[in-house]
Amino acid sequence: MLKIISLLGLFAFCCQSWAAKFEMKDLGQRNLVLVNSEALVERTVAVSHFVTGWIELSPENVETLAGEFELDVRTLETGLELKNMQIRDQLLSSSEFPVAKISFNTPVSGQKPKLTDGKPWNSKIDANLQIKNVTKTIPIQIKLVYFKENEESRQRLTGNLLKFSAQVEIELSSFGIVIPSKYSAVIAKTVQVSADLVGTDRLPNNALSLPEGIKKK
Repeated sequence: MLKIISLLGLFAFCCQSWAAKFEMKDLGQRNLVLVNSEALVERTVAVSHFVTGWIELSPENVETLAGEFELDVRTLETGLELKNMQIRDQLLSSSEFPVAKISFNTPVSGQKPKLTDGKPWNSKIDANLQIKNVTKTIPIQIKLVYFKENEESRQRLTGNLLKFSAQVEIELSSFGIVIPSKYSAVIAKTVQVSADLVGTDRLPNNALSLPEGIKKK
């Protein structure tokens, strides 16, 4: 009997510690990254839906967060072609460095939290951000919301879902991005970046709804 109880306890522990991988890929391109530049005399907002990645964690017992995302900077869109050219070509050198990356694999400090269905969980973690082939470790504020599969969640994707939201402030000069003096009043030296993505632990098996990665131009 003691052996059975021990085995059941071990099984329960393994289930709690089992990490699920949530693939954040969406054929509908509903995931997004927003870049806000509030300069001296002008604010610019650039948006891209060409962001993809994954997060791995145990919803029952979050000990460590691991994840990786890629953004195709060639797809950042401001609504103005001249501004697009300034940001994509002149500042980000997008033809040479088309992809920005962020990754993290960090323990959760304090008690090991459990993600409750439909309830936000907030934390601040360190992540490695790569822009123009320069990588820096920066703090980011994140929010996770876990959804067990139900009729409402299937309106977005099949499987259990994880919504990932993040906010970070980026000093452009730390990545070798220098604002020319002629743009100093219209492009900020520090920008605020936010992201909002939803991933699933079970990708659709229907070929018509399969997610796809970043489209290359």
